[in-house]
Amino acid sequence: MWTTLAPLIGVLLGGLMSILTQRLAGHALERGEARRSARELAEARRSERLTHLIEFLSAVQEAERVAVDRHHHNLADELWQARARLVLDRVWVTQKTIHILCAPEVSEAAHSLARAVQEVIRKGPEDTADPQDEKVWAHIHPSRQAFLDLVRDQLS
Repeated sequence: MWTTLAPLIGVLLGGLMSILTQRLAGHALERGEARRSARELAEARRSERLTHLIEFLSAVQEAERVAVDRHHHNLADELWQARARLVLDRVWVTQKTIHILCAPEVSEAAHSLARAVQEVIRKGPEDTADPQDEKVWAHIHPSRQAFLDLVRDQLS
């Protein structure tokens, strides 16, 4: 009787070991796939954030040009005013997008930069001596530098 049961027990144990091994391998494969999927999602989100950060910097750059046109080249006509409104709207919309997509520290730095740009467009630089273009850039520089440094740290 043991001679007939021993092979049967061996087959049963072998089958159980095979099933257990397949399950463990399947779970390992699922975990690996989940990690790969999470990495791909994180990279896609990083790319999306980078796109919006660049768009924000582009809007800020245009706003700087508007401020220089006003305070260095003495433009203030209706065309300049319309351009200033449009560029400030773009700056604030892109800042809000950053608020949605990025870490709170990045959002706050973007908000500070947007506020500095808006202030220099509306009021001009604090120092009224010539050359005004350099004064506009000096007014914006601290908040721009803080934003760029923070973004660099967040993206690396």
